[in-house]
Amino acid sequence: MKNLIIDLDGTLTLDEKNIPYEDKKPNLAFIKQLQNYQKMGFKITIFTSRSMRTFEGDVEKIKTHTYPTILQWLHKHKVPFDDLIVGKAWCGDEGFYVDDKAIRPSEFISLSYEEIQKLLAKESSQCF
Repeated sequence: MKNLIIDLDGTLTLDEKNIPYEDKKPNLAFIKQLQNYQKMGFKITIFTSRSMRTFEGDVEKIKTHTYPTILQWLHKHKVPFDDLIVGKAWCGDEGFYVDDKAIRPSEFISLSYEEIQKLLAKESSQCF
């Protein structure tokens, strides 16, 4: 199965500080590319850490208070997705995520599927 796991803030949205979530601007180039991947048969899951800091990791509070706002934003901006998962660990403002299958938003937009596969293959063939 072909799956894409997509972050929300700073990926699907443009990373603007001090803007309410519902007013965040969409990353239109990213969304267009995501629509192309949907046409190629990819299952799209949005996995976000939105509100993990605010609600101190309480996923039930996030589902109650934040989930509806996310859904509304996704539908408003015609973002294709099959599943929405909240509760991704928040790495903090100075931390980052490390994953051997990670592609930066700019790479997702600018590289073809074949180029992304080559990039990932290169990572997995590295000897450490």
